[in-house]
Amino acid sequence: MSGLFGTLNTATSGLLAQQNALQTLGHNVSNVNTPGYSRQRVDLQTNVAQQIPGVGQIGTGVQVAGISRMQDQFVMNQLMNGYSTTSKYQALSDTIGQLEATFNEPSETGLSNQISEVFNAWTYLASNPEQDASKTMLVQTSETFVDTVQHMANSMAALKEDTIQQLDKEAVDANSTLKQLEDLNYQIWQASVRGYTPNDLLDTQDQLVNKLASQADITVDRDKYNRVSISMDGQTLLNEDTRNELMTVTGLNDDGAAVLSDGTVLTEAAEIGQFVVRSESGGETSFQPINLDGGSVKGTQEALTIISDMQNELDDFVYSFATAVNTIHSNDGEGIDFFSIDDENAALSLQVNQDIKDDASLIVTGKSLTNDVAGDGSRAQLISSLKNTPISLEDANWFDEETMEINSSNGSSTLFSKYNSMVTNMGIIKQQSDNMLDTQEGLMALLEQRRESVSGVDINGEVTDMIKFSSAFQANSKVLATLSDMLDTLINRTGV
Repeated sequence: MSGLFGTLNTATSGLLAQQNALQTLGHNVSNVNTPGYSRQRVDLQTNVAQQIPGVGQIGTGVQVAGISRMQDQFVMNQLMNGYSTTSKYQALSDTIGQLEATFNEPSETGLSNQISEVFNAWTYLASNPEQDASKTMLVQTSETFVDTVQHMANSMAALKEDTIQQLDKEAVDANSTLKQLEDLNYQIWQASVRGYTPNDLLDTQDQLVNKLASQADITVDRDKYNRVSISMDGQTLLNEDTRNELMTVTGLNDDGAAVLSDGTVLTEAAEIGQFVVRSESGGETSFQPINLDGGSVKGTQEALTIISDMQNELDDFVYSFATAVNTIHSNDGEGIDFFSIDDENAALSLQVNQDIKDDASLIVTGKSLTNDVAGDGSRAQLISSLKNTPISLEDANWFDEETMEINSSNGSSTLFSKYNSMVTNMGIIKQQSDNMLDTQEGLMALLEQRRESVSGVDINGEVTDMIKFSSAFQANSKVLATLSDMLDTLINRTGV
């Protein structure tokens, strides 16, 4: 259409285009503080020109080609991977921090100090073997040591159980996120097949994907409708047709088989805390254990392994400590043991022998198991030397009952250094995870800045664009006003 009415359509298209641009700017400004929001931009393009013989092509105005999300997909992928790595070290650092609090080292109430107090009590007894008070003090000091050991063992067991429950909660949260992504996929598909670009829904989708990535390392694919497919360790969790469920191995039965949180016993081998994908196919249910490399789940799983290792090391230390004391005190089983202890769960089962608690005079101080020699504190002195004397319980001849000496073998260590090694190793793990977390957080800060530079809403920039589009809107309005005057002249003021 040419002439005044053609120009009227051209000005109207300009008016509507600037109006859409202003509306999009207003949407940006409204969401300036909305987490995960990506700035939107109206894409304008010229309308198809009109061909007029003898004149050429005359422009017919402008049209809105679409509304784009401002995103750098490369940065978004880096952020998704960064969330996974950062969450891994955050979860590991947090849980190991709680484990460190269980040991409470160094402190006056820590086990290290209690070990020293016990050996000091044996040293005092060696110097005062005939004093009932020195024997009573030894029993009381030993009971304090036992209480500390059992408190640590109970705290570690509780932390382990809490960690397993946290992993189970992670699976529940991940399943909830997958359900939300499934619903979003349907809404996005409905909009896409109608030719729309659901930018706000895609922002929500990105946030949910990042949330899932912070839990575990995932592989994400998108189809032509922008629907996401999610997989972990090669196992499909979500696609356009299927949504599978994540579950957690929370224990082992008497046969050593893995048991899921709902009581299902697996035929597949799996460790406590491991994730399992539950899927349905042809009316049959299958379970596939998966191995992860990142995310808070992986960090928590690594922490769970460390807790189990520390429990075993504590049991090993306590068993070695009690066995060494008992071997010398009872002359390798000939007399009464000072401690009672089980081979399994040594830390929880440790107790001062009830007979000795009832009658401290049963404590053997000298070479004679019946304390026949007055003032003999040689056996008590030998026990006190265990603190700094390397021993190896695997060596059947580590204790010579005739000479009342300890035979140290190559590669053996002291009881005290054995415990200190546990604490040191845990501290190293905590420091490494903290260092990795600090490094990763610095990288994430840079990536977030890069994302904000592309996708973030800059108020100053939006106001500048607002002035630009507002001026264009007013100019198009002026064109319409001028056309109105021209049409009035043409229709009402040309003669009849």
